[in-house]
Amino acid sequence: MNASLMITCLGDMFFPEVGVAMVKLLRRLGVAVDFPAGQTCCGMPLFNSGYHGEAARVAARTVDIFARSEHVVVPSGSCAWMVKEEYPGLLKDD
Repeated sequence: MNASLMITCLGDMFFPEVGVAMVKLLRRLGVAVDFPAGQTCCGMPLFNSGYHGEAARVAARTVDIFARSEHVVVPSGSCAWMVKEEYPGLLKDD
């Protein structure tokens, strides 16, 4: 099994040890882990501030970055929620 790690801006800035622990755990379970380059924030701060057009651009970029990923593992429930629940609406015209 292959999984791509979507390390969130929150995790990257405040809890980098969580990403390290995730990689160690996934590898111990036999999962091949990669980290697609070019990741940024999921766009939730923009979305929550009413900047839906800007959040849609972040969403489209994020989807492109992870387009070839078999599975995506996200250490933040809020970012996972943003991708699952808000991206479809933001990208409905794409």
